[in-house]
Amino acid sequence: MVVKILASVTAVLGAAALTLACMVALVMGTIRAVSIDAILPRVLAVAADLVLGTVLLLGCIYLATHLAVRIVGVGQAEFPPLPEGDYSAEMRSGDSAKI
Repeated sequence: MVVKILASVTAVLGAAALTLACMVALVMGTIRAVSIDAILPRVLAVAADLVLGTVLLLGCIYLATHLAVRIVGVGQAEFPPLPEGDYSAEMRSGDSAKI
């Protein structure tokens, strides 16, 4: 139990530090990209910054989510059972107040 708590805290702090480092790198890259004098290299640098920023931040989100799922262990949990009854007929009739 203590190992799981320690791993959870480490994963949260690591994900926060990684996201903060990505944001600092993106801000510095954006400042450098917009300070380029020539228009074509500036457009290419801003486009590269946008693509790289998207990939970096999505990677951070993926890593944090993946670590959380691995630590908590909900990947092997069973789905809850579906509710009984035919709710599709009620939804077609437009009366959603019953649900």
